[in-house]
Amino acid sequence: MLKILRGKLGFFISKVTPSSLAWHGAADGILSVGLIVVGLFFYLSNVASFSFQKLPAFFVWVGLPVALGLAFLMAAYVLMSLPKRYRLRLALIAPILTLSVFPGGDTTGYFAGAAVLLAFSLIGAGSGILLRYRFDYVKHPLALLAVVLGVSGLSMGLYSVFSAKDIANPNLQDYVLGDKTLALPNPGLPGSYTVGKMTYGSGKDIRRSEFGEDVDLQTRSVDGSKLIDNWDGMSGWLRTSYWGFDVTELPLQARVWYPEGKGPFPLVLVVHGNHGMEDYSDPGYDYLGELFASRGIILASVDENFINGTFSAGVDFLASRPGLKEENDARGWLLLEHLSQIRDWNSTPGNFFSGKIDMNNLALIGHSRGGEAVGVAAAFNSLSRYPDDASLEFDFNFNLKGVIAIAPVYGQYEPRERPTPVTDVNYLTVHGNMDGDVQSFEGVGQYSRVGFTGKDYRFRSSLYIVGANHGQFNTTWENRDTRPFIAWSLDTSRLMPREAQRDVARVYFSAFLEIVFNDKLEYLPLLKDSRYGANWLPNTFFINQFSDSNENVVIDFENDIELSTLDLDTGTITTENLSRWYEVANELKFDELDTHSVVVAWDKEVFSKTASINFNLGKSVAGDVLVASLSSAGISSTPPDWEKSDEDVADDSEKNNSATADLESKLLDWTIELVDSNGNRASALLSYDSKLYPLIKGIPYRAKFLDSTKSEEVLFRRFEIPISAFQTVNAEFDSEAITEIKFVFDQSEKGAIILDSISID
Repeated sequence: MLKILRGKLGFFISKVTPSSLAWHGAADGILSVGLIVVGLFFYLSNVASFSFQKLPAFFVWVGLPVALGLAFLMAAYVLMSLPKRYRLRLALIAPILTLSVFPGGDTTGYFAGAAVLLAFSLIGAGSGILLRYRFDYVKHPLALLAVVLGVSGLSMGLYSVFSAKDIANPNLQDYVLGDKTLALPNPGLPGSYTVGKMTYGSGKDIRRSEFGEDVDLQTRSVDGSKLIDNWDGMSGWLRTSYWGFDVTELPLQARVWYPEGKGPFPLVLVVHGNHGMEDYSDPGYDYLGELFASRGIILASVDENFINGTFSAGVDFLASRPGLKEENDARGWLLLEHLSQIRDWNSTPGNFFSGKIDMNNLALIGHSRGGEAVGVAAAFNSLSRYPDDASLEFDFNFNLKGVIAIAPVYGQYEPRERPTPVTDVNYLTVHGNMDGDVQSFEGVGQYSRVGFTGKDYRFRSSLYIVGANHGQFNTTWENRDTRPFIAWSLDTSRLMPREAQRDVARVYFSAFLEIVFNDKLEYLPLLKDSRYGANWLPNTFFINQFSDSNENVVIDFENDIELSTLDLDTGTITTENLSRWYEVANELKFDELDTHSVVVAWDKEVFSKTASINFNLGKSVAGDVLVASLSSAGISSTPPDWEKSDEDVADDSEKNNSATADLESKLLDWTIELVDSNGNRASALLSYDSKLYPLIKGIPYRAKFLDSTKSEEVLFRRFEIPISAFQTVNAEFDSEAITEIKFVFDQSEKGAIILDSISID
């Protein structure tokens, strides 16, 4: 029977196998369609409206694809000429090395994988010969050379990755955080309450007994099918089989730390980001739960692991994005559903939470994707319907006092393709320069979108932490800022100790909550300047940004594209001897924000006289504090088209190489001059607050070639000088009638800065 089947199969194959004549015809068919396409393109692009200048582009258009095809043919020819044993193993192993082992862009993996394959091929080839001939390297010197070259290449590669690196930010090597510590209790220390713990959940969780049979309080489930896409296919089936429920029955589950006592107490929900769903993330905020509960605040760490990524999603590898899609809005919506459940309990006699929650004092904390989710929750809170599907009704309207975003993503979810609006909510976002996951400080994108419309006082604040990474804010994530296996590539030597990083979170988050829950505005200076908590914080470099609903902005470059006008109804900008002056959109490592600022540069090689920029307000403005939002520009101070004199051309290369390095190493200072309506002048140096540091580099990977991300980005720092400092220089200066603000760049030969805004508060 088998012989018959084999014979019939062979007969069938012989009949369908093309003959040489058929192959010739197929080749002619391909050539024909190619000539037709090339001919039509030549006619349409050159003959129909001929110009000689079009011909080079035509030949490039034809030549490049042909060259790529020939290169592919050559590579295939070389590959097929290799011995079968080597060819087979190369085909099996090369994709694993190039696609799975090395981080960064595709080219990084290709080149690094190819280099490793080449090194081990040389070592294997040489070792095979030497072993066969009992290490007779005298008769087989090429074999020895192959081993030496392979080992040397591997050694050089390992050294480049694992050797000690240059200091990324040399100006910070001996940096000491200046001490202006507030005469207040350290908000990061435990309070006087005894801490209790409990859980609430479905009671049906098949993976964790604390949410299953051992749960303290049982919850309802919610239908997330309108907000979560792609819970289907094989990966969806595997997800459902793992958890025991699908997208229509999402559980409301959390670990709760609470102060022992009657209450009512403020409530904070914290939610994790997109870690592997099987490696549960919700226990990782225990340090915050213990602290907050001891200080009279209930913390619930929300379980959203079931909508996290999973290795099993790889079964849908042909999908454009395996796993769930567009789920960040669901993360925020789930938080509001948790609050709805708790609101019901709070008003139910006999329930554990009955009367225990102060529903007028609520806040949200989110980490990574959870950091975007808390902003989404704040936006959804006041809506009556889901913006992407109005059939889903909302009924939330909670009194959210504050939102904290830890190393958040931004823009993964946009309601109706618009940036998420957050209005009249106190906002704090934090990020570390060693974040190996969300490497760009995307939280400032949401920070810039926080608006104030009501009469109540509200504020927004951002904090950038040198030495902090992504994972150490969560006790279960630790140093795993990237996917398993390639975490070896992360540079953990530059990280601050894990408890030090969590101390920053303890101090800042607790101070934030003291302000928004207990009206302890005396902690506000800490959110403006980390030096006000120097004795509470690790000694590292911080960049603070802050603004509030009382801010009186006189300049922010957002109203128009005319550089010579101010944001007041009147007023103009004039300059003297600036080498560069232009407006830019504010850029992060990954994104361009819809906010603008102005680049200002000076260089005495270009203009020998002192440079300045003058803001004539056009009217009198009163205030107690001058505030400027500033950053180094990280660019050359000379114009791109500047031509040097003949005598400078000889050492042009040396000067150009040192120009950027010079700006990167210098701390900048200049004179700020105020003028009142009577013409009285008073001045102070920027360094009354602090000198302006160069852009901070963040290099989370062991070697730069492992990661193509930019090492630095523009982050604005708040500089604050009291008007009284100017009055000490000139007692006649009238702080109630300020008419001009002038920056005089008289403290350095060159410099380049970015000015985001000026306010008089």
